[in-house]
Amino acid sequence: MMSAPHADQLVSDYLGRLDSALAGLPKARREEILDEITNHIAEERSRLHDESDADLRNLLDRVGDPGEVAGAARDETVEPQVQRPSRRIGPVEVLALVLTPLFWPAGVILLWLSPAWNLRDRLIGTLLPPGGYIFIFFFLPLILFGGLQPSGSCMTVSDSQGNVIQHSCTGFEALPGWQQDLLQAAGIGMFLLLLVLPVLTAIYLTYRARKWSSEPVG
Repeated sequence: MMSAPHADQLVSDYLGRLDSALAGLPKARREEILDEITNHIAEERSRLHDESDADLRNLLDRVGDPGEVAGAARDETVEPQVQRPSRRIGPVEVLALVLTPLFWPAGVILLWLSPAWNLRDRLIGTLLPPGGYIFIFFFLPLILFGGLQPSGSCMTVSDSQGNVIQHSCTGFEALPGWQQDLLQAAGIGMFLLLLVLPVLTAIYLTYRARKWSSEPVG
């Protein structure tokens, strides 16, 4: 068999372009592909009699453009990305968020049934504050009418002419005025905190549920 005048140069140029096109693939995979193509070209050349440059170019055309061969090899190497389904916030989670501050018993039950929250989240929803607004508004009349006001009394002793002989106070009334004001302000602040705490808890649980729903399943 007679070889084409430029056979080695044509094959070398082809393999060089293929090697460049395979850049980015792992070295072992790149060498494997080059060996396969080299052996394939050698096998096809062995079937040619009196090969010419034209015959060799036709052979290389049948092997394929180096860019296309490299693209096909790259597609085989890249593992397909599996789309994992994400979690969804369903009716149980929505009802738990709405009912926990408003109708505490039912909301807490749903809170513990849903997988959207971990143990810490469930304890926060259950205990901050316990009872939600039901607890707050149950004690609201007592607060407004002084049922929970600090106790104390003052006693004045006068003589027969109306002169004050002794004036004494006990409990809350015995405290200095600034301490009384401080305790009253603390009581008002605690009551206001109780009013907003269920809302803050609901916001926190909503954030945790959205974070849970954004995580892939599995």
